Amino acid sequence: MMKTTKTKFYKGSIKRFVALFTVAALLFSLSACGTKLPDAFDEKEVKGAATEFLDFLTAGEYDKGMDMMSAAMQEALPQEDLAAIMGDVERQAGAFLEYKSIAAVGQSSQGVEYATVVVVASYENRNVTYTVVFNTDMKIDGFFLK
Repeated sequence: MMKTTKTKFYKGSIKRFVALFTVAALLFSLSACGTKLPDAFDEKEVKGAATEFLDFLTAGEYDKGMDMMSAAMQEALPQEDLAAIMGDVERQAGAFLEYKSIAAVGQSSQGVEYATVVVVASYENRNVTYTVVFNTDMKIDGFFLK
């Protein structure tokens, strides 16, 4: 009789695989759907601005983050709401550790060009994916997280 051994899969390993696969799929979909950054944007500048914005938010400096937003974005997302969202992130994800990856692509909507930056941030309990959208004035016109 042949003896078989069972391979154990640990939840942590499966979660890491799923997270890495998700990030890879997200980056692939961005490169497939987006285009290179329009001439109005510098890749290093938009990536730096996105991480600066997120640094302000993780430090609780919401007023500085709000200053980086367009007037329409400030109206759509008041500082109190932004603070509540980031409080939820900290409660659920834990303390911020590092940025794992940053990608920037160009997008256009109704003839207006934007730079879309996707940042995967590592926290104590899980990763959070932020999407920060800049207009040609380098003001934030969109902010999403998951």
